[in-house]
Amino acid sequence: MDNRIMPVTLALADKEERKRLERIVAASYMVRLADEDAGETGVLVYEPGAAVDEDLSHIIKALESGRVDDVYLTGHRADPDILIRAMRSGIREFLPFPVAEEDFRAAIMRTAMRRSQHCDDGERGRIVTLAGCKAGVGVSTLAASLAWSLNRRAPGRTLLLDLRQPVGEIPYFLDLKYEYTWGHLMEDISRLDATYLHSVVTGHESGLAVLPGPTDNTAPDRGALSQILEQLRFGYDFIVVDTAFPEDASLAGDGLPAEMDTADTLYLPLHLTLPCLSRTTRLLEAVRRHSPALEAKVRLVANRVIRDSTIGVAEAAEVLGRDIAWVVPEDFASALSSLNQGTPLTGACPKSPAARAIERMAADLDHRQMAGPARASFSLGALFGRRRGAGQHLAGAAS
Repeated sequence: MDNRIMPVTLALADKEERKRLERIVAASYMVRLADEDAGETGVLVYEPGAAVDEDLSHIIKALESGRVDDVYLTGHRADPDILIRAMRSGIREFLPFPVAEEDFRAAIMRTAMRRSQHCDDGERGRIVTLAGCKAGVGVSTLAASLAWSLNRRAPGRTLLLDLRQPVGEIPYFLDLKYEYTWGHLMEDISRLDATYLHSVVTGHESGLAVLPGPTDNTAPDRGALSQILEQLRFGYDFIVVDTAFPEDASLAGDGLPAEMDTADTLYLPLHLTLPCLSRTTRLLEAVRRHSPALEAKVRLVANRVIRDSTIGVAEAAEVLGRDIAWVVPEDFASALSSLNQGTPLTGACPKSPAARAIERMAADLDHRQMAGPARASFSLGALFGRRRGAGQHLAGAAS
């Protein structure tokens, strides 16, 4: 399902119903009111009036051309002739007044799922896994900050998955209140679909989606986790995973965990210390043995690097036999401040050296064309012959 935040444009003559829908939109993290000055429409909620024949012609053309993502008709009652014409043109939703929050939410969910059905494999989200070579190397700080940066570039298109064992700490980095975890999905994986998955995901006020871990030391089932990750690919551009390598550095037994085996990019954060370098060497050998294809996706990250370190970055790279892709400077004060604020480092202290390094990592990952040639916008002013807010409204509601 497409879980991206969708803009919503309200074209209603009924002032009370408009206010009701504005409140419903404000309370949902799946949608937001469209910025008409920016030429966006998104989902159009339209109350037919006296000029409905002319209006529908414009609306249908906008829907067919992609200038409008979806259209919901609304009103006190449905006119059968209007509904038939609308349905033949691909308009599937009618929301009767007073619009119920659950009805609006269900319509948005259906729109999101229809949009996902049109995604090809090239549009499937990327799994970005951060796996610490050992405890205490700052993986959760990196994961939360990287997810924050990716989300800021395109709000609503990134999900942060907390797979740290025995208990994850991602909620602390976001001051996040949540009700469900991926453990609830594991209880009955046969129910897994886009709707069920979305009901478990927690939305942060920034637009970042989060799937926290359970607090009872539950370990994810590999097969079930693979299904969850695959479902997430269809809802988000990036799935950032906070995890760690198994204690057995040889990866004996079941081999690579699902969140590593399916990763499009596998970051391996480490400290420039002999114990970290030794364990990282063994982990790289294990990855090479289990999955040569994944080895090419591994990116080493030297984290919390101090000036005049006894072991330098170049020396560490020589020991490991491969380049260190990213160097994140030590910035203890900023990291501690961000944690106490409940805001990731790249949000709380964006000018800190560590945050800037993580921002560069996000920019390197993000190959989305966010600013292409502007498509023709769908103008409500052109549609109704006047802008709302100029003292005129749509002609009377459908009766």
